[in-house]
Amino acid sequence: MRKRIKRRYRNSLEYVESGFKACWRNTQDLVEASNILLEKGFHAQALSLSVLALEELAKLRAIDGLLYARQDDHKSEAFVKAGRSHAAKLIMFEMVPLFLGNLAMTDPRYGRDEAFARTLVITIENLRRDGNEVMACLEKDAFLRLDEFKQAGFYVSASEDGFVAPRERIDHSFSEMVHRLAWRATSTVDFLLKNGNLKRYMDTGRRIRAALSEEQHEELERVGKELFSQTFGDPSD
Repeated sequence: MRKRIKRRYRNSLEYVESGFKACWRNTQDLVEASNILLEKGFHAQALSLSVLALEELAKLRAIDGLLYARQDDHKSEAFVKAGRSHAAKLIMFEMVPLFLGNLAMTDPRYGRDEAFARTLVITIENLRRDGNEVMACLEKDAFLRLDEFKQAGFYVSASEDGFVAPRERIDHSFSEMVHRLAWRATSTVDFLLKNGNLKRYMDTGRRIRAALSEEQHEELERVGKELFSQTFGDPSD
């Protein structure tokens, strides 16, 4: 009989949980600060903080990958990239709805409570709509261009023709649009993590870690990559 080899995980569950809590709290702070700036008339800086909130949500997705990551696998690599690159986080933000789906399945109301199901469907659809609205304005490179707008919201822009202040370069309606997306995504995460759901999510991770061998992990990851490729195309393209 072949020996059952257990996976050596990159990080402890305590480490992962602390990352969840820190990003969860900070996204709420950034969105609230962005809202205050909007109300005070500082729409350019409000946009920049909203983009930072989206990046923190993407970092939360990267931290989620550490639940089952080895030291040398693609999930570990994605986490490192998310800590170093604004662009990597903004690209990763497009995967946040998948993460939200995983969180939803931890809630004891999932599959049992019709009101919860309706709320979840409406919330995800609203998030998708808000995201598509922002993407339509960005056109090529999708959310990646938000890093450019974030910089423009903080700093004076210089060109051959002169200088432009952030409040003049950033459109007020676009700032509100990005803020709405950040608020929607952050409030959805809050909805799915509160009332003990974060603990349940970590407990699920603990049970899976205890039950699965390295071989079983690899098989699940293979199937997951195939499903991802069928849904979204080859991630390397």
